[in-house]
Amino acid sequence: MQSVTPAASQTQTNQTNSANSATKDSGVAEAVDFQNFLTLLTAQLKHQDPLDPADSTEFVAQLAQFSSVEQLVSANDKLDSIASSIVGDGFDKYASWIGREAETSSSSAYFDGANSVRFRLSGSEDAATMTTSIFNQAGDEIAQINAANTSAVQSWNGQIDGEPVPPGIYTISATYFDAEGERIGSEVASTFSIVREVRLNGDQPTIVLTSGVEVKPSDVKGLGISG
Repeated sequence: MQSVTPAASQTQTNQTNSANSATKDSGVAEAVDFQNFLTLLTAQLKHQDPLDPADSTEFVAQLAQFSSVEQLVSANDKLDSIASSIVGDGFDKYASWIGREAETSSSSAYFDGANSVRFRLSGSEDAATMTTSIFNQAGDEIAQINAANTSAVQSWNGQIDGEPVPPGIYTISATYFDAEGERIGSEVASTFSIVREVRLNGDQPTIVLTSGVEVKPSDVKGLGISG
């Protein structure tokens, strides 16, 4: 007995095939839309003739095309996110910082073996005495130096007992004590360094100093002219 395909189903199938053909002819990058492709694929599955189903080879190819479209949509979303970070978060505005001297809060500084390291403490009005310590990159205290309890810019000549320390990254920290000798606070000094580059880590900009230290833009307390 000869089977008769319902007219509505045959019409829908023809429309679906025509849409798929048009999609192929116009190119995936220009004509394929994620939601439209899903709609067409669902319609094809719903309205195909059960006595004459779609060719399995073509169906697999369509599924592969669907996977490719999904990946392209995901890649575009990521590119949009990066572009938004570059423009929206002012990645370009930080470019003007390159070559400028930045004062960065609670950060380490690089001693090049010759030039003094400039630093700034907040100071404590409640402190009767204070100690200022130098720590190496490993976090070991290597010396204590004389420093004033003030917010003015000070400097360390990079020497301990008259001998220069090896070039490297160092941290300057102050500890404050009251009249009874009780510890009442401490802080890591802000330091000064030239901005070498601005880098995007994930979707957040990072300021890279000539010392190699990386800081967030919010850690920069001030900018000046180098030299």
